[in-house]
Amino acid sequence: MPLHPTIPAALLAACVLAGTTACSTPTPAPPKPPLFVRLGGMPGLTAVVDDFVSKVSVDPRSKRTFEGVNLTRLKASVVSHVCALSGGPCKYEGDPMALAHQGMAISKEELSVMGHYVDQALRRQGVAPEDREELESMLDKLGPEVLNK
Repeated sequence: MPLHPTIPAALLAACVLAGTTACSTPTPAPPKPPLFVRLGGMPGLTAVVDDFVSKVSVDPRSKRTFEGVNLTRLKASVVSHVCALSGGPCKYEGDPMALAHQGMAISKEELSVMGHYVDQALRRQGVAPEDREELESMLDKLGPEVLNK
């Protein structure tokens, strides 16, 4: 029995479309926005810094390093530094970490307490796990300077 005249044309069209789809290159995924954006931009970053500095500065395990410190000024400096580190528009103009922490004799335990509060603040702000890890890795690299080691 002969095929209906439109069936071969439909099959040919289907084959051409299938071949075109199979041969096309996939569209690359858009580039990932900078960590600064993924942290919520300036409002998100400011909230994280305010949260963790407010808590670490009163924790009995770490508060001695904040005695006599202007917390408003410190928070602004930390926001600026993290903004610059995370690809934001800020330019950090504060002291290098080793100089800023010189003579403070910060212990590994105190640094660990600070890290805990940073992580908790990031979680409270809803920062994705991979973005928390990325920021925490950046901050961990500053550890030896903060400890003056």
